[in-house]
Amino acid sequence: MQLENRVAIVTGGGGAIGRAICLKLSGEGAKIAVFDISMESAEKVAEEIKQKGGEALPFVLDIRIYSEVEKAVAEVKGKLGNVNILVNCAGGSARSKMAEFHKQSLEVIHDMIDINLYGALHCIRASSPFIIESGRGSIINVSSIVARGGKKACVEYGAAKGALIAATKSLALELGEFNINVNCVSPGLVSREAIEDEKAFAQRYSCVNRICTQDDIARAVLFLALPESDFITGQDLAVDGGRSLGLKGDY
Repeated sequence: MQLENRVAIVTGGGGAIGRAICLKLSGEGAKIAVFDISMESAEKVAEEIKQKGGEALPFVLDIRIYSEVEKAVAEVKGKLGNVNILVNCAGGSARSKMAEFHKQSLEVIHDMIDINLYGALHCIRASSPFIIESGRGSIINVSSIVARGGKKACVEYGAAKGALIAATKSLALELGEFNINVNCVSPGLVSREAIEDEKAFAQRYSCVNRICTQDDIARAVLFLALPESDFITGQDLAVDGGRSLGLKGDY
């Protein structure tokens, strides 16, 4: 197991994609700190990892509040050991509150930027000194192909995710000397519900003949956390079946 005795923080670890990432990293031996705003969700994923023979602890916090992040990261070090890997997966679009920008409320605009950008930056700021101390590590930010190609009614989300890609590049320049790789993974459309006609869905939202799954994203994150990828940094990896070649389905 290539990540044995290494400690990974996964924000949004109680969500569908976050859970898949936690399980993949744990499968390679990493000890997992499941960060989530819901203790029930975090505990559920941590327990699933334990049942599979891994080591994990749940942490409930709001990553928009820096003091909570700072406290949680310190607790991770005390309970699991020094941090080696940070995966910023928490966030998401406004979904039912999505609207064209000139009609969007300031509350939603600020909330989307807070959770998708400031939340990730808070976690990087609090964790990076510990990752530097560990001597080698990885920071992986989950962005979105919306940041690459745009999408109507997603201005604030796209702005936050685009800024996260830009921050990734600058962080890669700063942290490379400490043997820390900083990269992004940008998912395509990952359905949270059962799809009646998967073939039609895949044809609409990708250039391949199947849908994008949580495991597709988790495998990309795992690759960027493994030693084999330690010469890759400052990159944004689209895992979208070619959808970002024009954001197929969103014209």
